[in-house]
Amino acid sequence: MKSNNKKGTIITTVLFIFIGILIGMAGLTIYHHFSETKNPLISSHYNHTFGIDVSHYQGKINWDKVKTSHHPIQFVCIRSTMGIDGKDKQFRRNWKKAKSINLVCGAYHYYRPNENSSQQFENYKKHVHLKKGDLPPILDIERLGSLGKANIRKGVLNWLKLAEEHYGVKPIVYTGRHFYHHHLKGHIDDYPLWISSFSEKKALNGIDWSFHQFTARVRVTGIKSRVDGNDFNGSIMELQEMCLGE
Repeated sequence: MKSNNKKGTIITTVLFIFIGILIGMAGLTIYHHFSETKNPLISSHYNHTFGIDVSHYQGKINWDKVKTSHHPIQFVCIRSTMGIDGKDKQFRRNWKKAKSINLVCGAYHYYRPNENSSQQFENYKKHVHLKKGDLPPILDIERLGSLGKANIRKGVLNWLKLAEEHYGVKPIVYTGRHFYHHHLKGHIDDYPLWISSFSEKKALNGIDWSFHQFTARVRVTGIKSRVDGNDFNGSIMELQEMCLGE
């Protein structure tokens, strides 16, 4: 009797483990279904015109598959350059491929606060050749650096001025909501604002924003890692009107 009980216990344990594995696999399937194809992050935040931003951190993107994504992707902002000498390893490829699937494209420069702003713009100008239908140049400023508020504002405004003179259109400024409030508010408000705030729209009250980066957790077909989701504050026609003309 003891031997039979022992065998029964083993069989029961194995059965429970097997059932647990099946439940786990089913759970993962449901998770991936909702996180990758339903993506509640978009359905709960998306209000206007949806787009993504990418860099070489997303690896080699399959843009043909991105085109088949169920997400209503209308535009993409692509990192081009960083500081006085950095270039995103995937920029040229991402730019060409994203245009081939008819997305509205923008190129952004990651600003290094302790480096010369004029040289940083020269780096951007060297690699970014905007044409009709492209978004204005985009400056990504996220850190104060060691030079203080006055110098960061001076450098940012210098980069923006040089970009406007060269491309003939007002650049867009990307920054975090807290960084904007504490360091830039009142100094860059003549420029379209792209605010990063992983929160409800009401958190942007009082900010005249053009773009809202509302999540970093979007799953898009053709991109292995999660990407940032962005909401343009207007229709696709209004977005196109913002782009470079002749």
